[in-house]
Amino acid sequence: MTDELVSGSAPADSRRVDVALIMMGLMAFSMGQTMVFAVAGPITRLMGLVETDLGLMVSLAAVTYTIAVPIWGRVSDRIGRVSVIAIGLIAYAIATVAFAYVMHLGMTGVLLAPVSLIILIGLRMSHTIGSGGVHPGATAFMADITESSKRAAGVAKVGAAFGLGAILGPVLAGLLSVYGLLFPIYASAVVAFILGIAIALKVREPERAKGKDAGQMPMFDMRIRSFFLLALIAFTTVSIIQQTSAFYFQDRFDLSPEATARNVGISVGCMSLAMMAVQMGLIQIWKISPKNMLVIGFATTALGLALVIWSPSLAFTYAAYAVIGIGGGLINPGLLAGASLRVGADHQGAVAGVVAAGMGAGYIVGPLLGTYLFSHNLFYPFICAVGLSIASVLAALLLRPQPSVS
Repeated sequence: MTDELVSGSAPADSRRVDVALIMMGLMAFSMGQTMVFAVAGPITRLMGLVETDLGLMVSLAAVTYTIAVPIWGRVSDRIGRVSVIAIGLIAYAIATVAFAYVMHLGMTGVLLAPVSLIILIGLRMSHTIGSGGVHPGATAFMADITESSKRAAGVAKVGAAFGLGAILGPVLAGLLSVYGLLFPIYASAVVAFILGIAIALKVREPERAKGKDAGQMPMFDMRIRSFFLLALIAFTTVSIIQQTSAFYFQDRFDLSPEATARNVGISVGCMSLAMMAVQMGLIQIWKISPKNMLVIGFATTALGLALVIWSPSLAFTYAAYAVIGIGGGLINPGLLAGASLRVGADHQGAVAGVVAAGMGAGYIVGPLLGTYLFSHNLFYPFICAVGLSIASVLAALLLRPQPSVS
């Protein structure tokens, strides 16, 4: 990391500690999210809810996230990255505990299904507002401390931290679900809370993050509009997969709720492991432009999704999810680095927020679309995702190279 630090930042050894704490916070955040995805399908059915209820819950929460995340990005340019990240983790932890408790009340019949759904939607929306600064804050932090030539490798570490959390989340959800389906969610909230406090107390702001104001950059600035749209398409695909995987596994392979959580966990773990391997290994040594990352990433994702459709067994499906992960491992840093390199230091938080807003917008469309398609045929969501990925390959090919702004 020493050769990647921007001049004027903290000494390399202490900065590595700062980065490690932030990466651990991202891992905890991602771990909790994927734990929820792994167990939400079976839990909602036990609560008397249906697939489209889960899709509605996630989509409405994505609306608030899409609104909140660019605001948090601009706030991080003014007050600093660390404060925004810490606030997000603590807010996430509190909202997640409340979310899991309401699920418990719904499962035990204390709350009727419609009442549970309304409360869960409100809590999920509150959660996304409060935690909206985690992703753009961390991305901007890494942009602040890396040179432009190392930007893709730097922001890839953010994706790798999310990926490792996504690996641990489903695996731990499967292991800890023996203590109850909700126990893993409570555990992840506690870890996120502790790390949020640690980051607030121990991590120092990068010099370039202090006193900057990116509020004048338009939401759809011409320099980054294409990346917003590609993020929207990419994460519509991601959310379709996430919201329908549990239902797909349970119905296609005739699994119990516990077996569903376990097998979804394995599949998502394979996907996340492949994603992390690309981001921490391949991208760190392979000098490839963000545009080419996107073209190859979307094409690989389309291949993996097609393999899921044709999969004859659970084991083959695990491998197909790993192929999807390879594609995702290229797409995420391609989006973040490509957008980051098109603006100056004063706007890193704002641009990270705009790209994250595109990702969030995908969660508005994807869950409703995916669960609607699943209600007609269990293969339709994956067929749709293949089409979106192919369209994204074509769109990425049209991106024009643009000189980076240091």
